[in-house]
Amino acid sequence: MPPQAEHGLGVCLQNYGSAMKRTLQDLVVSAFGAATSIATAILLFLIEDSFGFSFYTWTFWFVIPVGAILAGFIASGGYYLGARLFSHRPTPLILLNMVAISVGTFFLVHFLSYVSLEIDGKPVSDYVSFGTYLDIILRHQSVAFYLRGRELGATGELGSWGYAYALLQIAGFAIGGIAVFVYLSSLPYCDKCSRYLSGRAKQERYAGDPGAFVQMVKELAMAVDAGRLQEAINQHAAIAEKKHQKELHLKSTLKLRKCRGCGKHWLGFSAGKWTGRDWKDINESEFSTFHEGELTLPG
Repeated sequence: MPPQAEHGLGVCLQNYGSAMKRTLQDLVVSAFGAATSIATAILLFLIEDSFGFSFYTWTFWFVIPVGAILAGFIASGGYYLGARLFSHRPTPLILLNMVAISVGTFFLVHFLSYVSLEIDGKPVSDYVSFGTYLDIILRHQSVAFYLRGRELGATGELGSWGYAYALLQIAGFAIGGIAVFVYLSSLPYCDKCSRYLSGRAKQERYAGDPGAFVQMVKELAMAVDAGRLQEAINQHAAIAEKKHQKELHLKSTLKLRKCRGCGKHWLGFSAGKWTGRDWKDINESEFSTFHEGELTLPG
């Protein structure tokens, strides 16, 4: 076989092996997600069965499905655990699985209620199908309104609107799954080694002069763009204050992470403004970069 053909065959086999590995990791991570989804559904069912409270139906102002979003987030927790354990960045296939399994949690909770319910000592499945049961449940559900723990009233049976209310909850479950995917996708990742970066070294500084703060950010970005990352780190460490005080309403943060495989570093910068109650991110000031050499981040 000619050398060129041998080389081409080797590349094809290598690509095939990489594709198979990614597919296998997708399946393993999806299995983790399915496990937490089932566990979440069982927990939601037990809470509802024991206390008469459907956590996943909890909403703010009737339109924000907070309970469903949190339930979907928890149901997708296995994806986070699997992705971090196997250093597997989620793919579009994983996103599809996360949304499908998060939404499936909603139906699994109702199915658990369906198989556990009895009428005159006989399972309800002897009388109606799951689809019919679900139709009855959705049409006959009602929504109660509370303010500071006190019930203000209820809607009565929703009828056909019960389907709209169910769709709202389903959307909440999906949003919870998407949130986990977005977070995993945002974490620094070494494409060369297929690893999430480790380490959480952080350097925070506080300032009160907006003009000087903006100038500092510009100079820091210029140093990073020029590849002088350690100089930028030292420059950031030397300016402003280490501790937050009342008059210091601006915060800058450097985060340093490292790939355990190839040793490559990742340096990220972010800034925030004190609103009087918490820190609000200044998103337009964020930047990050990778660096092949050694870096240290003083506190």
